[in-house]
Amino acid sequence: MSGLIRRRPRWHSLIPRLTLAVGAVALTGSIAAALQVRRVHVEGVGAPIRTQVEEVLAAAVGSSTLTVRAEELRAAVLHQVPWVADAAVSVSLDGVVHCAVTLRRPMALLVDGARSLLVDDSGRVLGEPQGEAFLPRLELIGFAAHPEERATLLAALPALETAWGGEVRRVERLGPRDVALQFVEGPPLVIADPSHPERLKEGRTVLTAWTRRFPTAVQRLDVRTPGRVAVAPATDGGTS
Repeated sequence: MSGLIRRRPRWHSLIPRLTLAVGAVALTGSIAAALQVRRVHVEGVGAPIRTQVEEVLAAAVGSSTLTVRAEELRAAVLHQVPWVADAAVSVSLDGVVHCAVTLRRPMALLVDGARSLLVDDSGRVLGEPQGEAFLPRLELIGFAAHPEERATLLAALPALETAWGGEVRRVERLGPRDVALQFVEGPPLVIADPSHPERLKEGRTVLTAWTRRFPTAVQRLDVRTPGRVAVAPATDGGTS
């Protein structure tokens, strides 16, 4: 006697496999969401520069932490935010981009007409002053369109100050190799070639001898010619 053999529909056997597949997809989606960059954290700098750095790093938000490259983010910050001298960037698996910033130090105020910009010791333009705390004493006049010359001048500045024995307060560009230096201590104005700081020492010696011998103040010294110092006495007893 042959009985009736009943077979369960095949789809019943597929249910466990479908359940596993759906679970795997859900798990994969959860992992992908968990490994996304969710926020950025910037330290070592205050606003508004911090905001500029955050805006650059925000491009990584929503990307996978496994594909985001910290070095690429660092390069972007260095390129796009002039104030940043260095940035230590890391990306954690919990979705946070950490960035520790080291700022450039403003060295001088670059005066261009009515506009003033801050520059660092290499002559790089940092931006407009952000409060009195960012205002250096040194002013550069006429160097806005000559970045290479201002870089050369700032590199030579320590030697110029050492040779004269005083701090420079103001430098005006007179030509490609000629500048007028004004020192914190006051007159005279010293016309010099920044590439020859040793000549300022000769000028200082001449000024000291002049002051001891003559009652008339010196308005200007020109130390551009080797072995010679041109002296321009002040007129009408005044100085400039």
